[in-house]
Amino acid sequence: MSRSIVVTGAAGFIGSWTIKQLLENGWTVTAFDRTPDDSKLRSIAGDGPADAVTWRAGDIAEPDDVNALFRAAAPEMVIHLAAVLIPVCRDDPVTGARIDVIGHINIFEAAPDAGCHHVVYASSAAATARGNNGALKTVYGTYKHWNEEYAATRLHDRGIASVGLRPAIVYGPGRESGATAFVNDAIAAAVAGEDYLLPTRWCHRVEYVEEVAETFVRCAETEIRGAHASDITENLTDEHDLIAALQSAIPGCRITAPTQGKPGSPGTADCSPLAGLIGPLNHISLNAGVVATVVGMRARAPGT
Repeated sequence: MSRSIVVTGAAGFIGSWTIKQLLENGWTVTAFDRTPDDSKLRSIAGDGPADAVTWRAGDIAEPDDVNALFRAAAPEMVIHLAAVLIPVCRDDPVTGARIDVIGHINIFEAAPDAGCHHVVYASSAAATARGNNGALKTVYGTYKHWNEEYAATRLHDRGIASVGLRPAIVYGPGRESGATAFVNDAIAAAVAGEDYLLPTRWCHRVEYVEEVAETFVRCAETEIRGAHASDITENLTDEHDLIAALQSAIPGCRITAPTQGKPGSPGTADCSPLAGLIGPLNHISLNAGVVATVVGMRARAPGT
């Protein structure tokens, strides 16, 4: 018997890769987004698998839309990925709060009413990234930190278990936008044979999207008790590691790093809550992820 699951933010980068993994694992997927755009999913998973997905369009911040989604899908589980990222939350915090906070509330109200055992949702590495003054660095991070606190509170109020995962800098075929899309931009430039100067230096966790998607799916497929939040990886990389991986994959590529500026500290990551829930984690190295991204980009290039 197939299992039924709702994925919000389904038209996005991580959403499309997560749906691909769910379909391969035998789930019946209902995809929810502002518009039923499955173009990214089709480019990643192919037309056959994409045809099996049921799409519903709506506004994650509207309780009626979310409740209608759960009534129609009757899901056993939900993976909640719908969000706007750092630039929108910084420049339009009301819109950011509407989607990232109110949308989160709506999912946590609808899920237990629909009989879902637990909620798997996207938090962010930004939820724990604090500056020298002790404050969270971004508005987006404050929303995601609040989401984790709300999930823990609703466990006690309504008994709904949850796992919040904290992706960091995610890259791979299909990423097109966001404050941390520069890793993908560099790989795309190398594939095209173009010069590219990385916009920043960094020392952070860089995560291949297939690893991230697999982690969301494993959390959906594991019986969860309690309210948990966890990082996905702990290994730190920097701009020189990326350039070395690109040089290995595409010898002679012209990707350079800035010589000025000091990389910020990402803080200490902790994957032990996640490993305690789902077992050993399957890490994809930067070198392997870059090669997979190069292959994927070349396969999707016009004329190939």
